[in-house]
Amino acid sequence: MLLAALSFAAGHAGVVKSEPYVWTNVKWGGGGYVTGIVAHPSAPNLLYIRTDVGGCYRWDAANQRWIPLLDWLPLSHQNLFGGESIAIDPSNPNNVYFAAGMFNWWRGGPWDVLKSTDQGKTWERTNLNVVMHGNDGRGALNGERLIVDPNDGNVLYFGSRNDGLWKSTNAAVSWQRVESFPKGTAGVGITFVTIDRTTGRAGSPSSTVYAAVRGHGVYRSMDAGLSWAVMAGSPVAPHREAIASDGTLYVTHDDGVAKFSGGAWTNISPPQQRRNFSAISVDPTNPKVVVTMESHYGWYRSTNGGASWTFWNVSATSSVPWLPNSEFADGPSAMVIDPADPKRVWFTDTGGVWRTDDITAKRQIWQSYVNGLEEMVVFDVKSPPRGAPLLSAVADHIGFRNASLTTPPPNEFGYTPFGNSTGIDFEEADPNFVVRVGHPGDTSPAGGYSIDNAQTFTAFPSNPNGNFDGRVAVSATSRRIVWLPKGSAPYYSTDLGASWTQSVGAPSAAVEGKNYWSKNKPLAADRADGSKFYLYDYNDGHFYRSTDGAATFESISTIPSSGWRQQVVEAAPGMSGEVWMSNGASGLYRSSNAGETFAKVANVQYAFMFSFGAPPNGSKVPTVFLYGTVENTKGVFRSDDMGTSWILINDTQYQMSDLVNGAGAMAGDRQVWGRVYIGTDGRGVFYGVPSDAVPSARMQ
Repeated sequence: MLLAALSFAAGHAGVVKSEPYVWTNVKWGGGGYVTGIVAHPSAPNLLYIRTDVGGCYRWDAANQRWIPLLDWLPLSHQNLFGGESIAIDPSNPNNVYFAAGMFNWWRGGPWDVLKSTDQGKTWERTNLNVVMHGNDGRGALNGERLIVDPNDGNVLYFGSRNDGLWKSTNAAVSWQRVESFPKGTAGVGITFVTIDRTTGRAGSPSSTVYAAVRGHGVYRSMDAGLSWAVMAGSPVAPHREAIASDGTLYVTHDDGVAKFSGGAWTNISPPQQRRNFSAISVDPTNPKVVVTMESHYGWYRSTNGGASWTFWNVSATSSVPWLPNSEFADGPSAMVIDPADPKRVWFTDTGGVWRTDDITAKRQIWQSYVNGLEEMVVFDVKSPPRGAPLLSAVADHIGFRNASLTTPPPNEFGYTPFGNSTGIDFEEADPNFVVRVGHPGDTSPAGGYSIDNAQTFTAFPSNPNGNFDGRVAVSATSRRIVWLPKGSAPYYSTDLGASWTQSVGAPSAAVEGKNYWSKNKPLAADRADGSKFYLYDYNDGHFYRSTDGAATFESISTIPSSGWRQQVVEAAPGMSGEVWMSNGASGLYRSSNAGETFAKVANVQYAFMFSFGAPPNGSKVPTVFLYGTVENTKGVFRSDDMGTSWILINDTQYQMSDLVNGAGAMAGDRQVWGRVYIGTDGRGVFYGVPSDAVPSARMQ
């Protein structure tokens, strides 16, 4: 087997000139679902987390931060950012395994168990190609489906959703399906696998293995996985487990907590019986000490093996300014008592990772630990010529104004969470005027505007005929707003959203109408002429233009369409009528006459997305950034001469490839030459700068 950089060939091969760049995350802090956490039993401070859409991370105790481990994945393997399970090798601290697959419906996956022998610095595939679904909301409550035998590191088990139980006896060099085990309930399948290490000895496989199946109960093998039987009295809707040093098995399930000890199952649910429990952990130094969490904010600790429980008195302190303390334990998922310090407990939820350093305190203080953990899903990014250098539209947390790239912003876009922003734009002549549109949350509106460069927002008084989501564009010279909702023709407003008028002559489905996870960005305002707007319809390849502020649109040209729905239309700043479009495998198209005719940009074979940025010193034309393929080389590129020549600016370590589910956006920095932003589907926003430039905190 080959190491990651080789076995996942990134395609950096060709004659394109390259320039070293420094890539890092724009700092937001957490914001995504951390669905699992594991700690090595003998290596202090060695912890890993898995996420639903953002890959996996390792804890760096010295710097108190999380280190992302999968940023080298190429675009062709973007589905591997979904965390189905993660497993450490108790007998070798260097070994870690990651069961990867974001969506079960993603055509061709890939899905696989990745293996690292250097704590996640490099990885190799093990070719267990069974369907996984790390982004399944129900599955976030479930435990680790992947386990390494603590007595024999060569033995692994993986419980799949649809294809039963799998086993390896050679450290994942090969896998075999355990034919004696039932496939279980399709879609959920096996919810956890665990091993009783007291039934083996170092160097020999453990004999007792448990595997839980949703809808059936907990199965047990007492002959190292050769034969299996469902355990009478076990919970039929199991979630997670914790196995104690004496072999006692604790299981959370839909109706509480169960315990298997002395050959029998007992109900040890805390007082909130018949509630859905998920997270659970047992003290590795004391089999009687157990902590668990009920899915609706109930925290419990037992010191007598579940005979009685103490309700935690909790005080949470978020380290992220925009994330209120009240969001602690929103969507509780996993927890672990730290083997190096049994008073320390780690816990994960939809916002990140939390830790208390004294679980025995009368009032526990929980602190969020999200430094380095950037897991947000990004729909759109824009960089205005003045004000904050970066504005972002994101899922679940609406969006952010980054005056600084190195410290988290103080708040979201002026609303109480949550909601989604699917599009954002600004007025070129006055970047203080910013507009965002999206999907309304419980307390957030579908759209709104700002007159202070996105520091505060005012909700639109109305929406276009109840349509939401989609994209938005603002006139270059006025506060005229054009909203292109999903599955709809565009609408325009001249009164800050008090009323909306449907555009005449425009197509009705330039942004697909299924849901707000649309990939297409087909609407743009001319950046110099305030009366012009552009729109591309992927359904038939027609390119539309409006010269009257979106009151009417006219089809003026065509660009070949293959049904691909990820086109980006963007107009060049300071150049009236200069409008470009990325068109996937058809390449990158340029028009200098406001869309009347287009020409393909030479040498660009694939254009996933692109954007304009600040011009180089001494030039009046903007820089162009491209995510695609140039001269048979895949990567991120910069052109300082409007596409005549290209420079590769990323490397195999930073692929920015987590772009699988309709998210993903690109923005050239309009204030700093050479700086570019890439928004992802679960790794937040990356920004890159030439390596000879110092990344700036840039306060506005």
